[in-house]
Amino acid sequence: MAIYGWRKRPVPGASSFSAFMWGGGVWAMAVLGIRTTPGPTTELSWSLFQYFGIVLIPPAWLVFALDYTSRDRWITPATIALLSVLPVGTLVALWTNDLHRLFYDPATTETVASASIAGMPYGPLFYAMVTWSYLFILVGSAMLVHLLLTAPKRYRARIVAVLIAIGAPLLSNLLYLLGVLSLPVDPAPYAFAVSGLVFGWALFDHELFDVPPVAPKVAHTIVFEQTDNGVLILDAGGYVVDHNDAATELLELPTDPNGKRLEEVIPSAAKRLSKRDGETVTDELSLSTDPRRYLKVTSTPIRRRTDRQIGTLLTIDDITDQRLREQRLDVLQRVLRHNVRQETNKILGYTEFLEEEVDMDGESKHANAINRAANSLIEWSTKARSIDRTLGPDADEKRVFDVESTVDSIVEDATRTHPEAEIDFEVPPSEPIHCHTSIEDALYEIIDNAIRHNDSDEPSVTVSTEVEDDWVTINISDDGSGLPATERDVLDRGRETPLEHGSGLGLWLVNWSVTASGGSVSIDTGDGTTVRIRVPRANVDAETGETEIA
Repeated sequence: MAIYGWRKRPVPGASSFSAFMWGGGVWAMAVLGIRTTPGPTTELSWSLFQYFGIVLIPPAWLVFALDYTSRDRWITPATIALLSVLPVGTLVALWTNDLHRLFYDPATTETVASASIAGMPYGPLFYAMVTWSYLFILVGSAMLVHLLLTAPKRYRARIVAVLIAIGAPLLSNLLYLLGVLSLPVDPAPYAFAVSGLVFGWALFDHELFDVPPVAPKVAHTIVFEQTDNGVLILDAGGYVVDHNDAATELLELPTDPNGKRLEEVIPSAAKRLSKRDGETVTDELSLSTDPRRYLKVTSTPIRRRTDRQIGTLLTIDDITDQRLREQRLDVLQRVLRHNVRQETNKILGYTEFLEEEVDMDGESKHANAINRAANSLIEWSTKARSIDRTLGPDADEKRVFDVESTVDSIVEDATRTHPEAEIDFEVPPSEPIHCHTSIEDALYEIIDNAIRHNDSDEPSVTVSTEVEDDWVTINISDDGSGLPATERDVLDRGRETPLEHGSGLGLWLVNWSVTASGGSVSIDTGDGTTVRIRVPRANVDAETGETEIA
């Protein structure tokens, strides 16, 4: 049984079950040695050796109960070390008994022919061992009894089998120690044979380790702790009484919210969430974090069977990806509805003039306007398809970019497209960043936009970088007239309206790409425009070449 349990050790309870059976096996082997090798010295050696198994059984049983009842969060190296103190101390006291004689007094007996050093007067350390051993076993058994009462019916047979398996040696040892059973040896080691049979039945007929039982309350606790959604539980007075780690992370709470009113935890949404008592209310939060995040908070009343509300359940969902997708759809819809329609009307209007007006060279200025408008349509259509392809829900790939080589390639492309422009850049060598694959398109868009919308005959653009802790900031500055306020306002608000919208897709591409990279965008205007892109830094190990995201 011990070997089988060890082979099953990835399964909850298997490792500690193996230790429990090893303890019983060592105890039984020592008793066999006592009975088959007579002689005071040999019997004493076997009697002392048996305690290596005896002291292993109680902590192994307690750890088995913790693991099997889904309380494995308590099983830590610190817990194992703490549970080992008493067994180790007992062994030390036993093997140094000649120095203090607090475990037993060998001077009052001539033989040691039992599993409990029977016939010797026990000392206080022996009774201390009995006390902590039974305490460990009773606590573990209580956990299994609770599981038996709360687990679904299909699990109960195996739980009863486990309780019988510990009950057989426990009861026989207790009756022996109390003097109810007048036997020459402690029957507990022999009772482990019963434990082995019962465990074998539970293992092979009732999937003891193949399908560990899950009690509903334990399952609820696990879901509460491990769900990605944040959860806050409020009492009837609006105070937080419980929360999970996801809520702390999503709301970026600096301190434990338990005991605080909702107004202190989510001040921007507290009034809206509590304005309709007894009803389910949903609100949306926009957190001014870096990068900006959007959360959906749902408030649901908690009621007793009498329909009296005793509290409120708040669930918090991160809907940042959903909001970004909505932004893309809004802007793409605006482009198709407004810009394409406007440019198409130009084409139709200029076409009418083209029929009436042709200059001496056989060219019409209206024909040139038609060409520019048509090119704008093609550019917007191409850019819209590119955005949807690179930033769609199925295209969330990130990778490491080298800032120097990336900027150098983008500047080379921009110089080829705009030979009249002067583009200077100064970036540190071998500085890696971890970004969405669309970041190159975003950087090119900023430089290209700065040149196209510059009234100067020789537009100037400067690219520089700043490195601070885990972040890299790429600054792109131009000497143009500055970005219009309507463009900045649309990005700050995160949404377009029919009356207030941007002039194109470029800045939205930048915003979405940087947000998908886990960064942020800021824009300064004055003497020209400076766009600052702040993205995560990636650390590359010089020896292994492996990348670690900062």
